[in-house]
Parts: sequence; structure tokens; C-alpha cells
Amino acid sequence: MRVGDLSSGASKLANALKQLNIKWDIATEGWHDVRAKAFHKDHIDPLTPSVKETLDALGRLAEVLDRAIRDVSDTDGM
Repeated sequence: MRVGDLSSGASKLANALKQLNIKWDIATEGWHDVRAKAFHKDHIDPLTPSVKETLDALGRLAEVLDRAIRDVSDTDGM
């Protein structure tokens, strides 16, 4: 992993959300009462937009870091 590489962490985060949704789907096959719905509403639902916002922010930050690394590399050769 190179300095400023955010893609592996972002990839892990995206995969974790995907795995959570898969596991939740499996859990709800046998757990589908009022408490399951409340748990989903209170704990699972809020994660998706937060994770997506975080991934978007990481993408923007990665672009800035890449640009900064290029800029520093360009001035090293002077």
C-alpha cells in the first residue's frame, strides 16, 4: 500500500456494508417480527447513507492526495 492510498480501506468499508446486508437478509428469513423491523430501522437503515457519504468523501480525498503527491513529485526533480 502506497502513501495516501485510501482505496483499500474504502473497498473494505464497501464490502463490509455489502456483507452486512447479506447477513441481515439471512437473519430476517427467521426473524421478522416487530423487533426485527425496529432493529433494521434503528441500526441497519442509518448505515447505508452514512457509508455512502463516507465513500464519496474518501474518493474526493483520494483525488486531492493523488494531486498533492504528483505536485510534490514534480518539484522533487527541480
